[in-house]
Amino acid sequence: MSSPLRQTAAQIAHLAPHFIQREIRSRYLGSLSGLAWAFIHPLAQLALYATVFVYIFGARIPEAESVGFVAYVGVAFWAWLMFSDGVSRALPTIIENTALIAKVALPAEVLVIAAVTGTFLLHLAGYALVLILLAATGTNLSALGALAAIPVLLQLAALTLGTGLILAACQVFIRDLAQVVQQILTFGFFLTPILYSRTMLPEFAQRLMGLNPLTYYPEKLRALLLQGQLAPTMADLYALGIAIFALLLGIWLFRRLAPHFEDFM
Repeated sequence: MSSPLRQTAAQIAHLAPHFIQREIRSRYLGSLSGLAWAFIHPLAQLALYATVFVYIFGARIPEAESVGFVAYVGVAFWAWLMFSDGVSRALPTIIENTALIAKVALPAEVLVIAAVTGTFLLHLAGYALVLILLAATGTNLSALGALAAIPVLLQLAALTLGTGLILAACQVFIRDLAQVVQQILTFGFFLTPILYSRTMLPEFAQRLMGLNPLTYYPEKLRALLLQGQLAPTMADLYALGIAIFALLLGIWLFRRLAPHFEDFM
């Protein structure tokens, strides 16, 4: 690693804990209601989906019959929340901190890292709470699967951070990008097998869904936590490659564009 890159990495390592604490305090810990809402909102969303799809539409998922709809969706739902909220929070980070970037010499990517990490930590706490509640209410979760889920979630964090770096850098130059991304995330939620199983789709749609890098995470977490399937597959290698590629691309693109931020802010 060259000296400038080593110096930047050292700065990020030194500053990141401070900005992560700042991110969590500013978003959630300013009030008790803010912290509570961080847990209540996802749980309320899960309850809403369960009510609408199970009790109103009478939806039936063959793979969910043995564990129940709430457990089947809940195990997968938090993977999507971590990605979508992490990306949404990272996207406006540079624009929101224009004054700070102009006054203080710091690597701007630390702000994106803090936004994604802070979001992930809060959602990880919420995810742990959901898993505890599921286990307490009779869902048979695999303990070894829960341990194996940790690297999967770290891999998801890498994918989210890489995507966040790309979008945060582009947002400086394309100001309406946030609106476009939110629409894509809305469609993406329903195009990812969270509320349903991929096996419910026609064969051609199953193959197309396999191209969605986020398809892997809900399916993998279900396999680990609900079925205890620990054996690695080619899908694991594919997803790991996509996450690493997204992270490296995000770092490269962000550093290429960062010198031009001040001209457009």
